[in-house]
Amino acid sequence: MEAEAATMAALEGWATAHRGRPVREHRLSDLGRIECYPVESDADLRRWEAVLDAEHFLGSGPLVGRRLRYLVYSEHLGVVAALAFSAPAWRLSGRDQWIGWDDATRAERLDRVVANSRFLVRGHLRVPGLATHVLSRVLRRLPEDWAARYGERPVLVETFIDRLRHRGGCYRAANFIYAGDTAGRGRNDRHHAGGAGVKAVYLYPLARDWRAQLGAPVQPPWTPEPDDWVRHEFAHADLGDERLNKRLRSTVRTGAERPTASWPEACDSLGETQAVYRLFAHPRATMDSILRSHYQATASRCHAESVVLAVQDTATLNYTARPLAEAGFGPIGSRSDGAHGLIVHDTLAVNPAGTPLGLIDVQAWSRETEDHGLRRLGDDNRDLDNKESGKWTDSHQRASQLQQQLGAGTRVVSVADREGDLYELFAAAARDENADLLVRAYQNRALADGAGLLFEHMQGLDAAGVQEVRLPKRGKYKARTTRMAVAFDRVTLQPPQNKRSQGPVTLDVIRAKELDPLKGEKPFTWTLLTTVPTQTLEDACERIAWYTQRWQIEVYHRTLKTGCRIEERQLGTANSLEACLGVDLVVAWRVSVLTHQSREDPDAPCTVYFTPEQWKALWVRTGAKAIPEDQDEPTLREATRTVATLGGFLGRKGDGEPGAQVLWKGLQRLDDITHTFCLTLEMVRSGRAPP
Repeated sequence: MEAEAATMAALEGWATAHRGRPVREHRLSDLGRIECYPVESDADLRRWEAVLDAEHFLGSGPLVGRRLRYLVYSEHLGVVAALAFSAPAWRLSGRDQWIGWDDATRAERLDRVVANSRFLVRGHLRVPGLATHVLSRVLRRLPEDWAARYGERPVLVETFIDRLRHRGGCYRAANFIYAGDTAGRGRNDRHHAGGAGVKAVYLYPLARDWRAQLGAPVQPPWTPEPDDWVRHEFAHADLGDERLNKRLRSTVRTGAERPTASWPEACDSLGETQAVYRLFAHPRATMDSILRSHYQATASRCHAESVVLAVQDTATLNYTARPLAEAGFGPIGSRSDGAHGLIVHDTLAVNPAGTPLGLIDVQAWSRETEDHGLRRLGDDNRDLDNKESGKWTDSHQRASQLQQQLGAGTRVVSVADREGDLYELFAAAARDENADLLVRAYQNRALADGAGLLFEHMQGLDAAGVQEVRLPKRGKYKARTTRMAVAFDRVTLQPPQNKRSQGPVTLDVIRAKELDPLKGEKPFTWTLLTTVPTQTLEDACERIAWYTQRWQIEVYHRTLKTGCRIEERQLGTANSLEACLGVDLVVAWRVSVLTHQSREDPDAPCTVYFTPEQWKALWVRTGAKAIPEDQDEPTLREATRTVATLGGFLGRKGDGEPGAQVLWKGLQRLDDITHTFCLTLEMVRSGRAPP
């Protein structure tokens, strides 16, 4: 018993010590012999419970009804996975409709269904294909093991995917079938209160004659819509009518499949085109209501990060050619009779490596022509809520809400350029429980206690070290790496005369000045203000690296304009265009993720972005003689470059990595190829076509 207790304590201590650390990468072959076996002894049960309690968000229990637990051992790494199967849900709309059950048949045959109620692959491992391999191995032996314990072989497995935590890729790769979503009530919700969260329902037949054994019709009477990235991002969409929610998801799919086309070109029929226009004109289909579900999905991705950078910036959308009186557009330039359109201020969550995690806030508005210029005059006597510059504090407030949602395990830092140098923003960020702030200074502010001005104070400090910084392409200058001298200090800012009531604010300041500027050019100099404690040179260099990720939102805006061609949308009114913008913003984020990850993490498995059906269809399209196995999946870089060739990318030595535009075109072709591949594969499996 003492040995077992020591083992359990070691497992729990290991899980605590390794939480948040980088995962270890292995190949499946590195694990050696893999054994999957049912938990039968008390020692194995304690080991199974310790692993689940330490690493699974639901813990080890309770499990309902009949149950069977599994441990998975690797010859070289010990316990690598744990699973459990238990009683199925009594009533499940998606499952019952897909099978074709009525109440009487379900009551008679339900004991032939089991639920995969737990599945954990140890968090410290990154082994491409391991989850699918383990799941397939266990499912092959499950009928015999269950029959040996309970005297009856199961013929169908059900499982549930919490979309705010997982994508369910291993289940799809193991040939589980999507059968719809739950109602979000949970097993014990007798009063229909909800609150359990909507989950995806997946099914896996264990026998060829499962329909006969379950008393099901010859063909399923109901086919759910596909479970893909669109369903994941918009699983929690609520436009007040499920028909509108379904139309929203189908519209996003259409826009993602043919992003460079107009809506009449992208849709397959006049009826579908009219349905898209009706959706965008519907009063419930606003930009905010469309994006709300995506915000939730973004927050779920942020949970896995120790630092999230909430990068905010403003873009203008030019619709000058539209009839202004009926469309509702306003001036976007320096002249009231100049360019007209919409102004968009959005906040993109990225991790310190630059991976776009999704949007957390979008503000869109049009200026009134008669008021043009008033907000630019800087009337500091007006409340910030009535000034256009209030967009920065509104974005920071949303970042603070995200910080409270994520808790102490993740630091959220709101990042802004010089336009965000607002004293109200600093004062708001200094309050407890708010997101931190990182802003490039624009104003040479006065320091408290007569200590002089900010810029002169920082210029007088000796450099603490040198940091290399990668600068993006700017105008005629190519992207380059430069060296910057770094100094840092803590200062207290004196509030402006008309904001004395807000009191002084203490911030850390980092100054970075370029040492080797281009010939004839002034050196880059950044003065960064932050609420994140900065006490060492390493801290200061990290803050500089965070600020360089601000350029990700500029890349994102270019993707939105050149990929989605949002400025060419023909929808007539500003309200309809804002609703359309909600769709295009998510589609543009999706392509930004692929563009970034293929460059920054090229050796990652391609399934971090592509579904198994997509990459297999892609490889068959390029000349593969057989359908590849799951363990043979290509890297993300290989798959991305192959998709780019479909969009016209040549891949010559001097071409570099593919950009957003060729990926847009390639993804458009890949969708058609995948659709044809899946239809052909289904015909072969059903015997309707020769293999």
